[in-house]
Amino acid sequence: MSESSMDWEPGVAQSVPLGQLGTTLGRVRCPQPAQVARMRQSLSRHGQLTAVIAVARAGTLELVDGFKRRAAAAQLGWPTLAVSVRPLDRRGQWTAMLTLNRPSGSLSMLEEGLIVRELCQSGLSQVDIAQLVGRHKSWVSRRLGLVERLHPELVAAVRTGLLAAGVARRLLGLPPGNQLELAAVATQAGLTTGETELFVRLWQQTSEPAIRRFLLTEPRRALQNARPETGSVPPDPRLTERGRRLARVLAVLRGVALRLLDALRPLPPRAELAVLAEALAETAQTLPRALAALGSAQRCVGCGASSAPSGTPISASSSATGAP
Repeated sequence: MSESSMDWEPGVAQSVPLGQLGTTLGRVRCPQPAQVARMRQSLSRHGQLTAVIAVARAGTLELVDGFKRRAAAAQLGWPTLAVSVRPLDRRGQWTAMLTLNRPSGSLSMLEEGLIVRELCQSGLSQVDIAQLVGRHKSWVSRRLGLVERLHPELVAAVRTGLLAAGVARRLLGLPPGNQLELAAVATQAGLTTGETELFVRLWQQTSEPAIRRFLLTEPRRALQNARPETGSVPPDPRLTERGRRLARVLAVLRGVALRLLDALRPLPPRAELAVLAEALAETAQTLPRALAALGSAQRCVGCGASSAPSGTPISASSSATGAP
């Protein structure tokens, strides 16, 4: 049982001034301005439909459930809220926070993880917590791991609303130092959760310093260039669609050239070559044009040009290989 006060009758909704509702337990909640705005709209239209839940602590009331309602009421200028005081001990307050929000699913995974960590710090094992909140122990382990793997500065940023929880979750697979670096880039570029997921995947797919510098300095351009592609070779985010198409064609051409050499060494019987005479002639005419285009591209690289000169028959290599 928690400390109680004669002024607050447990289980009975009472009108309490907003200033008397403490938010210390809100350290495990991650404010979302959009959610508070929706709550403000609901309070404005319908009034307070359910009492917030609080617990008595040393002569004051601490909110357990109803943080969005309190924030919205403060924005509306309401002087009081209906409050139901519950006789909860320190473990019970965290358990109640989880169970009260379970039906609505209003807690994010990070918030659940922060609450689980509070329960662990109270001396409970993960198995104990699972039994207490009616969850599988793997659920508890995943939530706790989420908090422990995320850099403390990012946890604080999510709690204060400076970083979206979804964006933070996408950074979990990175080392702590990289989490901070990529979080700063994602925040500055205004990346969404999905864009951050692709951004992190591109980072993990390469260890080349030049590509990683490009990702950090040009995140929007990198995301625009990169598309999910098939094949075992990850896309280079520095390449446009045309550049990626050329990369695929070159890969196909190299593979075909090796197979051609293998097929011609030693030469097949003269009778078979006679049957293939037309195909051999057409290929022999096409390959020099493709080689000329490759030579032009190599010379452009050597002279520092950014693109192939107009008129080079690069398309001939595409038609020759049958690549897209």
